Amino acid sequence: MGLIVQNKLAVNFDGATYTLSLPGFELQVCSVRLLTGDGVEHSLCWMLSASNAARLEYRCENELGTWRLEFLLHGGREKRAGIEIAFDGVLRSPIAGLRMITLHLPEISCSHVLSQGVAMGGCQSLHLPVGAASKIEGHYQLMLSRPGHHLQMSFPLQQPQPASFTMEVEGSAARNVQAVTVISHYGNLEVKAPVLRITSAVNGFALMEAWADENTEQKKDFSSPVRSGWNSWDYYRWTITENEVLRNAECIARDPVLSKHVKRIVIDDGWAYCYGEWEANSLFPSGMAVLARELTRMGFEPGLWLAPTIVEPHCRIAQTGYDMLARGESGLPCLAYECMRRYGFVLDPTQEKVQKHLAAVFSRYADMGYKHFKLDFLGATLKARRFADASVPRSQIMGKIVGPIRDVLQGRAGILGCNYHFNGGNTYIDAVRTGGDIHATWKAVRHNVTSVAARFWANKRLWVNDPDFALCRGFDTSDDPDLTRLLPGIVFVTPERTATEVDGLTAPLADLRRPQLEILLSIVLAAGGAVNLSDNLSLLNANGLDLARRVVSAESGAAAIPLDLFETEKPSVWLQKLENGHRVLLINWTDQAEERSFDLNAHGIKAKSAADFWHDTPVAVDNGVIRTNLQPRSCLLAFITRMTD
Repeated sequence: MGLIVQNKLAVNFDGATYTLSLPGFELQVCSVRLLTGDGVEHSLCWMLSASNAARLEYRCENELGTWRLEFLLHGGREKRAGIEIAFDGVLRSPIAGLRMITLHLPEISCSHVLSQGVAMGGCQSLHLPVGAASKIEGHYQLMLSRPGHHLQMSFPLQQPQPASFTMEVEGSAARNVQAVTVISHYGNLEVKAPVLRITSAVNGFALMEAWADENTEQKKDFSSPVRSGWNSWDYYRWTITENEVLRNAECIARDPVLSKHVKRIVIDDGWAYCYGEWEANSLFPSGMAVLARELTRMGFEPGLWLAPTIVEPHCRIAQTGYDMLARGESGLPCLAYECMRRYGFVLDPTQEKVQKHLAAVFSRYADMGYKHFKLDFLGATLKARRFADASVPRSQIMGKIVGPIRDVLQGRAGILGCNYHFNGGNTYIDAVRTGGDIHATWKAVRHNVTSVAARFWANKRLWVNDPDFALCRGFDTSDDPDLTRLLPGIVFVTPERTATEVDGLTAPLADLRRPQLEILLSIVLAAGGAVNLSDNLSLLNANGLDLARRVVSAESGAAAIPLDLFETEKPSVWLQKLENGHRVLLINWTDQAEERSFDLNAHGIKAKSAADFWHDTPVAVDNGVIRTNLQPRSCLLAFITRMTD
């Protein structure tokens, strides 16, 4: 029924299935599907309505409404030349749940799969073949790789409705690959899936960067250095007090290196009476205004953590202002938030009353002198099913939350989005948590590296990437008798669970030594974005203070490129461009020593010498090749000064 061909791109559609041909890949027996929330699939009988050399358009009608499908070739000299597929329709009546599947691909062989989480963390990297079958869900852009070629499937960052990619990976194949748009409790009749673009190239990094450039809605100036900071959360959690904040601020102010570079002090969770009533608790007896003035007097920018939409059950809003809350399927307010056994309702940001409330809270704290706000648990809002204004697509909820906050903070304070769904765009925020939660454990370092690596495309294009904390405490870097005392996992020990069932819940949040801390801190530097300490600085020994001083005083640079991102599950070879040189990061993730090398010549870098960043020792460079022996669970972060003629 339709065939278009242009510059090695082709679409062939027979009215039921289609084949997409791109350099290095052929996607066969693809289909468009439409399902309602009850799992019933509704047939689509497409008829050609328009065509030209680069475009095919089809229309159909069924019991749900009228539908349009369009294929468009972009085969010119664009950075992401490829095939676009648009799928939209007009419903006969609103539907509580609808799944629009723009692409269903039964199978494709590949050697690597890289998916993106919807918010911080959540990226998945699989090197094929895999032994056991695995399910993957991704967002924004999905990378399927073969030796020498990369296939990119992508949606726009800002979407008319939230979309995702799902698949099953088994052996050397990705099966049941789907590009899915879920439309839930949407009040309008016109429905659109985000345009799906499929493209391929030899350089997968260039594809991801080009996608980021195309999806930068607001160009921002990232020329100013990113300020380092200190945050209370990772060491203190809910035990933080006014005195401990000031104790750490004084440690920084006294230190000849830290005082030059650490300019922000952020009081994280633990300062407020409860989520939803943002008043200082008894651990902050002087109040937050007094603390802000004192930190400012000491030369710091005060920062504050809030979860703007979370409302705990004992909050007054939950008792008497429940008209402000988002709803569940029942139509009643629901406990959409849960973390570490704390539960909460969520505010409904589609209401003007809620937006005014958010603006008032943040205006008040900005008036006190807070210059930086960490907004947390933003994604929890989307766990509610119903919002007062059903015409607002779920992909626009992030903007409804952060927009009124940005309006009152503009020019007064910066915003870090934590658990911020990226489809909210880059207009409202300055920095975004891109890595998952980090702890001073080897398990956390290994888990977090994939998401930090996979988000290189965002840093200083859309926002400043925040890979989470730069931790310096370990068994040989801290003189802390309580290093392993905090055991947050015990909140999951219920009365009926046996010792076997709760095994591992009392694992401490610290098990690292300096070599593993160097890996963590090297990854933070490789992210090229925010650097925030989060230790009890008064208990770091000379070894730990050395790490802290080095990480906060290091040049920021661009986001490092994880050169083996499409070849392995945990990147171990990174190259970072600096203003006057480069940093090369080589990581040994294994428990055996490894001989490693890096050819500078292959990357156009001329150098006769290099230095170990963490130890100020020379690194051997033989005819432009770095060679090193890496001990188990260790790294080399080599600094190479650019040679001048």
